[in-house]
Amino acid sequence: MKLYYSRLQIELTRRCNQSCAHCCRGEAQNIDLTKAIVDTFFEKNDIYCISNLLFSGGEPTLNGEMLEYFIDKIIEKDIIVYSFMLSINGLSYSKELINGLNKLRDYIILKSNSEGYYPGILMISQDQFHKEANQEVIEKLKDLPYFSPIDKHIIKEKNILPYGRALENGLSKQQPDLSNLTNYQKSYKIKEYEGTTYLVIDYQYISANGNIINNGCESYDLMDEYALGNVQDQSIEEIHLKNQVKKLTLK
Repeated sequence: MKLYYSRLQIELTRRCNQSCAHCCRGEAQNIDLTKAIVDTFFEKNDIYCISNLLFSGGEPTLNGEMLEYFIDKIIEKDIIVYSFMLSINGLSYSKELINGLNKLRDYIILKSNSEGYYPGILMISQDQFHKEANQEVIEKLKDLPYFSPIDKHIIKEKNILPYGRALENGLSKQQPDLSNLTNYQKSYKIKEYEGTTYLVIDYQYISANGNIINNGCESYDLMDEYALGNVQDQSIEEIHLKNQVKKLTLK
């Protein structure tokens, strides 16, 4: 069975060089995505397409080497990718991370056979909680074709998620809602198309420790508690078939 991801988000690290008061993750952890986890993920799964590939942390630049390694695997496996997105805090620079994004952009354009196509976005988070970005980092990024101009803005209270430090600091008026973590059945379907079976996944978050999560907006502790499984133990197909994914026919 082939995997078709509408959105796949990869957590490169749980380390961070800030301690933002509104962080939904909670306290940073000394956990990095490893080559062993990435290798196992690609060995156990037949991935056909990743429509939108996202990378996150922690602070992604602290493990830029794994972003480049992940991209190299995508290219090696000839997996279709349509777009990518990444947000950093602008305090540190990673040559490996930029090398990986450059490779991915060139690969997507080559596969799409469209030189005028702009498939990715790299952003710097700048709001009332984040520290001012390092100007030297901005200078190194500003000429990249996928770098988005910095948008300094105020995060409204209604948009602050009630998990991690935000919950501890009373910054959100929302109530914690775990339905996105537990209601996995809405995100996965099995579809048949031209004789091939696809496991179509609307959104999946793969944590730096290999855990597979149905939603990536909660604290590290909650995501680990409600993980569907781990890529080192089972394939994505095995994890979701045991949860009785509903089978549909592609029209």
